[in-house]
Amino acid sequence: MEHKNPLFYGKVLLFGEYGIIKDSMGLSIPHTYYKGAFQFNNAPNAEQAKSNEHLIAYLTYLKEPRGAVSF
Repeated sequence: MEHKNPLFYGKVLLFGEYGIIKDSMGLSIPHTYYKGAFQFNNAPNAEQAKSNEHLIAYLTYLKEPRGAVSF
């Protein structure tokens, strides 16, 4: 079965770049010239394999329990 990857189009944020992170409003314009898709490679090359190892190590670090952080 062939898996078709959906395209994700780019956008230009005119204002609100940081506000959107805090669930505020912003203004963006779609930009169809730039687009991307997620692709999975079943046979990664050496550079990709090393990158994947770093990501797995980072995920393991994030899952480690830590004490409460106070501000």
